[in-house]
Amino acid sequence: MTALARLLDGLGVALVAGIVVVLATGQLRLPGVTVTRAENLLVALAFVVAVRAAFSAWTRSAAVRAPGSLASRALDLLRSHPRRVVVAGAAVYAVVMSFIVLTRHRALETHAFDLGVYLHTIWNIATGNGAATTLTPPGSHPVLGTLHEWGEHFSPVLYLLVPLPLVWPGAGPLLLAQTLILAAGSLAVFAFARRRLDDPTAAAMFAVLYLVNPSLHGINVRDIHPQAFAIPLIMAAALAVDAGRYGWCAAALVLVLGCREDATIPVIGFGLWLMLARRRWAAGLAVAAVSLAVLALDVYVLMPHWSGGRYRHMLDRWVYLGTSLDQIAVSLVQPWRWWRAVVTPPKIVYVLAMLAPVGFLPLAAPAALAAALPGLAMNLLATDSVLFHYRSQYQAFVLPFVMLAAVEGYRWLTTFRWHERVWRAGPAVLARIRMLASVVLTARTINDLTVTRVRLTPDQRAAYELMARIPPGATVSAHDRLVPHLATRPGVFLFPAGDLQRTLPNGVQGEYILERGQVAAQVPPDYVVAAREEPWVLWRRRNAQ
Repeated sequence: MTALARLLDGLGVALVAGIVVVLATGQLRLPGVTVTRAENLLVALAFVVAVRAAFSAWTRSAAVRAPGSLASRALDLLRSHPRRVVVAGAAVYAVVMSFIVLTRHRALETHAFDLGVYLHTIWNIATGNGAATTLTPPGSHPVLGTLHEWGEHFSPVLYLLVPLPLVWPGAGPLLLAQTLILAAGSLAVFAFARRRLDDPTAAAMFAVLYLVNPSLHGINVRDIHPQAFAIPLIMAAALAVDAGRYGWCAAALVLVLGCREDATIPVIGFGLWLMLARRRWAAGLAVAAVSLAVLALDVYVLMPHWSGGRYRHMLDRWVYLGTSLDQIAVSLVQPWRWWRAVVTPPKIVYVLAMLAPVGFLPLAAPAALAAALPGLAMNLLATDSVLFHYRSQYQAFVLPFVMLAAVEGYRWLTTFRWHERVWRAGPAVLARIRMLASVVLTARTINDLTVTRVRLTPDQRAAYELMARIPPGATVSAHDRLVPHLATRPGVFLFPAGDLQRTLPNGVQGEYILERGQVAAQVPPDYVVAAREEPWVLWRRRNAQ
């Protein structure tokens, strides 16, 4: 082993130790700098490992090939027990991400939109009030007044989650359910890749890449989103097609359509996948046509019925293309209206961030990658940067097709022998690129394991003390981060809300306000301070019981 190799190994060990210190104590003091984010050290470690691996390959280091080396043992395990590695990886992902999402929720890191509104809707369904919520704009719900969630987002798949709050009240079971659903996607990736590649080791590698994908992590930690369920369902549908299980494919696609009204977009993409990647033109056209029909039914018939007006959600993100779906559709065939909005540095970076974690393999399978175009178009045409951030929930309509295309790209490359000597090094180089990009782009997830993120602060404990003073059935308007903890009640609002002054048809009124003290000027005059725990204040309506 050369001096450079020893230096790299020592630096790697030091970085691992630094990560442990930051996670355990919240900071690492070094001369002239204090590190508080383990993410920074993890990124540095990833580059050190990449350089060390490249150096070893260049020098043909015997240590790397030695039977007892860590790399050799990991590779042997992957080759001898690929299925076990995938199952174990899914289990580790489920445990770690469950810990993260639950501790984030406990630390008041979840939001009224979207966890609060979905929890409130599911709780109302479970208690017999239907898909009602007081957190969305007015609609036509007959029991709780003028609000109906299906007028804002049509997500009938939430009915499958209704038993959860009956068994375990609160947001916890919803967060765990989403994590388990996303973890199950790795099994679908493994089964699909194994069938296409006839190589269990490579299939297991793709499943691992899925589990460490930065978009998957970003979606998982951002509250809950029904559209996220489309990720494993789309991949399961593709597996079902290849296995000849068309009934299962149809069932998976129906569930995707039930996630949200805009979940028709990935199903249209699946139709493109059938046509271009599988040459099933009739089936693909039928799937795309049915998806468009469902979209029209949702946004022109069902949702206006519940909202009392035309579909309006999110259209302001494409307002330069039109103010309705019809106008936007016409604008899409006029490239001069949108190409300047699409070809921008941030959106180019976004596309690279989606492809880099899979080593840009999808580019070798353009027919399969074309299935991602509907979801990519939705994001790239938008003016809201949230849509083209690689860790946002809007990648749920892109990620499954990126994974499917990556498998197809790898399959094509394994049969392409334009230069045998170059290809022998190709898989190793691509594997390092994939893993390095995945670790670098996913690194921020490790910050949520830091002890300072898990341990409650005085501010957070004060919020819990005041929330405990609010009667379970009382109507409350609260801070964005507190709404998910107060959503299992007939009326909950995001402060400030004009709904505070409204009396609902069942006699319920806005009784309490829980917010930070600096918003006191926005509190109506008929509320008095009921309790105070700095920096939070609990106000009560004067005539409230």
